[in-house]
Amino acid sequence: MKAVRVHELGNRSGVTVDDIPEPDAGPGEVVVDLAAATINYPDILMLDGKYQVRPDLPYVLGKDATGTVCAIGEGVSGFAVGDRVLFYVHYGAFAEKVAVPVTNCFKLPNDMPLDDAAAMGVAFQTVWAALVDRAALQPGEVVLVTGAAGGVGIAGVALAKALGAGTVLAGLTTMSKADAVKAAGADHIIDMSGDELKDGVRDQVRQATGGRDVDVVLDVVGGDIFDACLRTLAFNGRIVVLGFMGGRIADVKTNYLLLKNISVVGSSINAIYARDNKSVHHGQAEMVRLYREGKLAPHIHQRFPLDKIAEAIAVVEDRSIIGKVVLEI
Repeated sequence: MKAVRVHELGNRSGVTVDDIPEPDAGPGEVVVDLAAATINYPDILMLDGKYQVRPDLPYVLGKDATGTVCAIGEGVSGFAVGDRVLFYVHYGAFAEKVAVPVTNCFKLPNDMPLDDAAAMGVAFQTVWAALVDRAALQPGEVVLVTGAAGGVGIAGVALAKALGAGTVLAGLTTMSKADAVKAAGADHIIDMSGDELKDGVRDQVRQATGGRDVDVVLDVVGGDIFDACLRTLAFNGRIVVLGFMGGRIADVKTNYLLLKNISVVGSSINAIYARDNKSVHHGQAEMVRLYREGKLAPHIHQRFPLDKIAEAIAVVEDRSIIGKVVLEI
């Protein structure tokens, strides 16, 4: 079968489509015949050895995908050959067939396209955990999402709106993406491209909300943008750290947290899978329900065949995308 393998860290020419043996279903596993997969920011970090998961070389790239179960391993119950599924793995998803722990598989309804389901995989799971489990979002609250045009960011905008947030603010550094982010559910755009972020972001927020501060921030950027977002938080506000795409990991002055009862929390989907898998399943089921009700949808920026993986990676690294890049397998 065909699979995307990484042979050398830090060298994009070391990412190749290889012929490798098809997998067997081990105990507790199913083999999935793939239809679609998505490229996530952690995949890019793994290419340079900068992610917390560092598999031995060569390894098959990819964290999430959809397809049809084609083999069942010993001890597996509740799944059958022919079931349509979405799954998550630390790596190994970019292949024609993948053996997956059944605990990381989610059944999909027959009326949900497999490319849409793939685009609502780990990015949406990450946001569900951040908004629902970590931030305890309440209806009517104000939510600010940084990096709002990326895979996690645009999922945050869409899901916050679907869950009943009163106002959803989308932080962007590239204003040409504003229309697409508004179409995903953003009520207002916050320009984070300038150098004067310290008070500028807070001033824009208050102008957009009629003087109200932010209840929940989802931050994927870090650095100066994190610092600026912290200043926008209302009393009892919560900021959820999801990544550091800006490069700098921010420091937090705890006296500021004390004065406004602010909570700064992290949210790692890898850790949640390892420790609280049931909550991920619950969240995925709820998001599928919202999708079928027409309240939630992914944004697919572009599709590539598996053998165009180099082009797909380049598009993601260029950061020109809005939403998700899908590999059609």
